[in-house]
Amino acid sequence: MKLITLGSSSAGNGYLLQSETETLIIEAGIRLSTVKKALDFNLRTVVGVIISHKHGDHAKYLEEYAKAGIMVLTSLDVLSSQKVLVASTLCKEIKAGKGYKVGGFKIVPFDVCHDVPCLGFLISHPESGNVLFLTDTFMCEYTFENINHFMIEANYADDILEDNITIGTVHPSMRFRLLQTHMELKTVKGIITANINAEVRNIVLIHLSSGNSQEDRFVREIQEMTGIPVFAAKKNQEINFNLNPY
Repeated sequence: MKLITLGSSSAGNGYLLQSETETLIIEAGIRLSTVKKALDFNLRTVVGVIISHKHGDHAKYLEEYAKAGIMVLTSLDVLSSQKVLVASTLCKEIKAGKGYKVGGFKIVPFDVCHDVPCLGFLISHPESGNVLFLTDTFMCEYTFENINHFMIEANYADDILEDNITIGTVHPSMRFRLLQTHMELKTVKGIITANINAEVRNIVLIHLSSGNSQEDRFVREIQEMTGIPVFAAKKNQEINFNLNPY
């Protein structure tokens, strides 16, 4: 299994979990043409796309995916925002706390805290083990057992945000919005600490703010804290997500 990052920012989010025989797409904020290129124009391996919430950087290209025959799994809130597709047989409503199977992937959505209804995902596959996907939330009230890979938002750090407000590059109103919608570095560390175990293979930091984060610092601090390989998601990046890394 490998993770391929197609985009991880407010400009568009999209990730591929690709095994030897099948692919799960996470988020539909990237054009389908980019997905096709990453898959050598072979969509036959794609078993579905899961979408966390309706904001454009996560769901903008939902219709493109469904029209290409890709099963879309997301909340009713997202489907309702794409009215033309609500009745489509290729659009499946999923609910927090229930389990779903797409190909060899098992998916359990759970509610997170954003300014619109938003889902996190626990994704399991025989090749990868358990992947925790958590984005666009300021906290997570749950803990999880046997996580093997983290994909977790590390959007900003309080001190960087405060410095930017002081020098005038960020409006003061942004402080309140971020507090209610996105994950701050100390919260990220707390969630990782609450869920870490001896079988964690990777920690991937996603959806970093372009102005209120520092990629090298975030990676360094979390790697020093955990002793586990840490990556900041980059466009066209590939990371080994095998349960057995060797």
